[in-house]
Amino acid sequence: MSYCEKCDSVPEIAPKMGTLYLWPPVAHTTGKILAGAKSIDLDVEKSASVATLSMRYSRPGLRALIDALAKDLLPEELADTKALIMAEDQVPEIDDIARITSLSAIRAAIGAEWLGSMLRDNRLNSVFQPIFSTQDLSAPFAHECLIRGEAADGSVINPAQLFEAAQSATLLFQLDRAARAANVRNATKAGVTGNLFINFTPSSIYDPDSCLRSTIDVVEECNIDRNKIVFEVIETEKVRSTAHLSAILESYRASGFRVALDDVGSGYSTLNLLPELRPDIIKIDRELIDHVDHDNYKQVIVSKLIGLAKELDIEVIAEGIERQEELDFLIEHNVDFVQGFLLGRPASSPYRSSES
Repeated sequence: MSYCEKCDSVPEIAPKMGTLYLWPPVAHTTGKILAGAKSIDLDVEKSASVATLSMRYSRPGLRALIDALAKDLLPEELADTKALIMAEDQVPEIDDIARITSLSAIRAAIGAEWLGSMLRDNRLNSVFQPIFSTQDLSAPFAHECLIRGEAADGSVINPAQLFEAAQSATLLFQLDRAARAANVRNATKAGVTGNLFINFTPSSIYDPDSCLRSTIDVVEECNIDRNKIVFEVIETEKVRSTAHLSAILESYRASGFRVALDDVGSGYSTLNLLPELRPDIIKIDRELIDHVDHDNYKQVIVSKLIGLAKELDIEVIAEGIERQEELDFLIEHNVDFVQGFLLGRPASSPYRSSES
């Protein structure tokens, strides 16, 4: 099994000295870009044959240059203007086509340089939220590992901010891989025992065998039994290719892990995935759990989901439980596992019962 070069390296946004090449979609956009360059007295070379603009820069002035060029462009023009950064005295060749992106992506990447630095410095921490079997609420069945970033000043960066920046800066592959590895290592360091739920984003994986190789290596490095690891698909409802996700889950299973789907019941699409994906575990969408004890519609849906899963030999976790009445309803309807603030909040150390 080979490694994924894209996932396992964090590229620098741009060399210290270089040239920015732009291919605007229409002449009107070209005019706006030239006006922006003129406003900062920047020389622009034009190649009429392929409508190419090129301009030299030196760091840290690239951010100001991009802002000047983009100030009058519509979002659509930013997205449609193709862009490429080359090192000083280099010109684009056929092999560089794969690196061509958009002006909006480069702008976002420069704005998210903190993320690249954080990944290179391995500044990823974890918190752990317990998951309990309804047969024993005194000791966790598992812990879900939740990633947190650490800014240069030591402040906490929440996962939504991390993944939003990664998406816009085309660093989703690198962040997702680093988060999986950090969660496994951090759980081991924190002394978490039992089952571990590790989140992953399907869109961050091209080829399952190579993209997951480094994660498997970390599991081996930490000497964790593979059958104690559950890889949980997050944002299940946003899956674009069921066949691709099925291949990812099959790769996990073939490597000895279990797999779970998050947010099942959030839409028809998540239920439609079950026949092809056949997960070991599903998590019922937290919106369905909220006040399920006195919402007849939610009660019917949740009870049917639990019954359907049991018929398919799929275990069920109800998450987002914040009230005792919700927990009582779920136990009465034979859900397998429960998770939520009522039972235990995410913490930097594993759950310890008051009796221990």
